[in-house]
Amino acid sequence: MKHKARGGHRRGRGPFDYGELRLFLLALIAEAPSHGYELIRAIEARSAGRYIPSPGVVYPNLAALEDMGHIQTEPSAGRKSFAITTEGQAFLAANRASVQAMLTRDWAKAEEGRDPIRAGMHEIKSALTEVLRHDPGEERISSIAALLQSTAQTIRSQSIPDPASRQDSRRGGRTTGMDQIITRHRFDTRRRVLSVQEKTWVTPNMIRFVLHSEELADFQSLGPDDHIKLFFETGAEKPEMRDYTPRAFDRESRTLTLDFAIHEAGPATQWAVDAEIGAKLSIGGPRGSTVIAPVFDWWLLIGDETALPAMGRWVEEMPEGMQVVTFGLVTDPAEEQVWQSRASHQAKWLHRADPADPAPVLAGVGEFALPEGRGFIWIAAEAGVARALRDHFEHRGHPREGLKAAGYWLKGEADASVKSLD
Repeated sequence: MKHKARGGHRRGRGPFDYGELRLFLLALIAEAPSHGYELIRAIEARSAGRYIPSPGVVYPNLAALEDMGHIQTEPSAGRKSFAITTEGQAFLAANRASVQAMLTRDWAKAEEGRDPIRAGMHEIKSALTEVLRHDPGEERISSIAALLQSTAQTIRSQSIPDPASRQDSRRGGRTTGMDQIITRHRFDTRRRVLSVQEKTWVTPNMIRFVLHSEELADFQSLGPDDHIKLFFETGAEKPEMRDYTPRAFDRESRTLTLDFAIHEAGPATQWAVDAEIGAKLSIGGPRGSTVIAPVFDWWLLIGDETALPAMGRWVEEMPEGMQVVTFGLVTDPAEEQVWQSRASHQAKWLHRADPADPAPVLAGVGEFALPEGRGFIWIAAEAGVARALRDHFEHRGHPREGLKAAGYWLKGEADASVKSLD
């Protein structure tokens, strides 16, 4: 059973009236001789991705223009290229007004009556076409694939609420359940043994390691705040384990980057200080990834030294134009870091002596005015500090489903954390 297409321009007559596409093609050929594929791409570019005619639409129109004597074929690098003829130039001149109207067409306005879902589909297709036209590399492809999967699951989970039960945030955005915003991916876990390829001091109390192993060929990490297990042999019956965040991962070069915050003595700190090039490190996981749907107007990331690797990765992976503000909680200016990003990033740093004291942090963020629109707030620090920050933003009216807080460590307890304070 066939179904009629609703909206869009992939089926049916398309955005042009009878004869308009033929005239449009002729005008493009007048600008420069082109073959069929180039013309399809030119129309896609002129329409900002809103209309991509199929070869089955373009080539019959080109054949008709050739039959009319308006274009002629000429060989070009093994392909049949089309060039305008004198008759074609005269035809364009006679239809100058129509040609000008098509070449200066406001495609966005022309789409006002279109199905917004199909319009969005075309926008996504156009963006993917542009990215994949160049070689984006395996890491970016994996990131895009995860984003698409997360978006798809978010769409599947959408429901139409009863109008009486709808709640808007005080900033005008419709709230959505947490299960619709966060997607969790599970992975099979196994141990891998990596070797130190590079070791650098990022700050006086932060060491960065680039670790290499062919075993990273199937490693997965889709979320900036993922965690892996590090195993340290101490002579005991079982190795000591610590959770760390992948700062960066490059599947092509089979490298994993980890940042170690140097503090009171412990197996991780001791290993980081002593490790030299070639040293081995055993890791496990991650068990899964948490991916947050890209449905927000702005992001606020707050974290102490233990959270800086996640924050740095997050900021560096954000797309161009995304609005993000970060509050890094460190001891002094020497511990501040610089992150490169395509996003619109505003970095703020708060200095405090006691990393388990929430008072100076609350005073600092209390002066910050939340941006307009729908936002997501991510917090990771000592559990008591993270909990105080979570409560602070809830009291300010920020919706709970737009907030994620975690205690990366607990004062006075070794290898303890509260991954979710939701």
